[in-house]
Amino acid sequence: MAAAVQAGFKVSAIDGFADSQTQAMANLIKLAPFDNDGFQAAALLAIIDTLDTGRYIGFVYGSGFEAQPALLAEVAKRIPLLGNLPATLASVKSPRIFFSACAKLGVAHPQTWTHGDASLPLDGLVKAVGASGGSHVQPYSNGKVMLDKQHYAQQKLQGLPVSVLFLAHAQQVALVGFNELMLAPTEALPYRYGGAVSQINLTASEQELLLKAAQQLTAEFSLLGLNSLDAVLQDGVAYVLEINPRLSASVGLYETVDGEMHLLAMHVAACKQAYAMPSSVAVKSGSVAHAVIYSALALSIPADFAWPEWVEDCPSPQSSVQILAGQPICTVLATADKAEAAKQLLAIRVKMLNNLLAYRLKEEDDASPI
Repeated sequence: MAAAVQAGFKVSAIDGFADSQTQAMANLIKLAPFDNDGFQAAALLAIIDTLDTGRYIGFVYGSGFEAQPALLAEVAKRIPLLGNLPATLASVKSPRIFFSACAKLGVAHPQTWTHGDASLPLDGLVKAVGASGGSHVQPYSNGKVMLDKQHYAQQKLQGLPVSVLFLAHAQQVALVGFNELMLAPTEALPYRYGGAVSQINLTASEQELLLKAAQQLTAEFSLLGLNSLDAVLQDGVAYVLEINPRLSASVGLYETVDGEMHLLAMHVAACKQAYAMPSSVAVKSGSVAHAVIYSALALSIPADFAWPEWVEDCPSPQSSVQILAGQPICTVLATADKAEAAKQLLAIRVKMLNNLLAYRLKEEDDASPI
């Protein structure tokens, strides 16, 4: 959202949360019901049908469609897509198709098993097809796993989780940046997404491996616009986990240098037929880190809660908001010259915010009648 506004676009947002920053930036905002599979199809299409779609240059999308590319196809009947086609989304998020392509291209990836495959390993990970955010990833042991068509199993890797953000057009890629991915684990959700830090220090060999994989898979699937590739770096090998064929959270970690086209404007241009794409995207120096703050318990965020300036995606300020246990509350940001310094500042700010929330909750408990 912020990237689109920075690029000079007037934005109508369809969102599952309608946080305070989105409300402040959007010309129009529509709240759409959202569940584990993404947007609820009938409700989303009904919202789009209320819009004068002729006023818009297109529909830019993030998460919420990976598990239901047919819904994206219905959206495309109503408004031009500025992103990958529904068929591309379906192929990239099909474990059988995607990892078969990796094997054909010689792209390193964890061993993967899908519904109907024999000889599953005794220990590994089970993932939901088309899911995002890591909450769907669960370990299993002693062969105690049954795969249906909505799940697949993978070899468990030990290493550094990373991503590469890149721009794609005409089967070519332009590097935006390399990121470290962080977890926010709980006992029940050991692989829940926790955040990311940009501009990490990788060896030339590691950078080359990640960028080559992005290039090969872009050509294979004809990717368009901004995409991200997730991988694990282990023993000098970049094992590709997935491609997010849509705008990812890491887009918010980058700004192009002054005088260059904004990142979202590049995405829009790259999704059109004629675009002179650069070999790489010139972005501002420094590192940006963000962390998603989840609620450990059900809580109420009062409308007058004073959010620090380094927090975004805050609940609506119009009224108190009820947050269920496990739901995201907001995102904490930190910026520094280097990635490690950004991570350290991020950890300090996360602790500060958790202390602020705990203090406010204690005030409410003390004020409650006995």
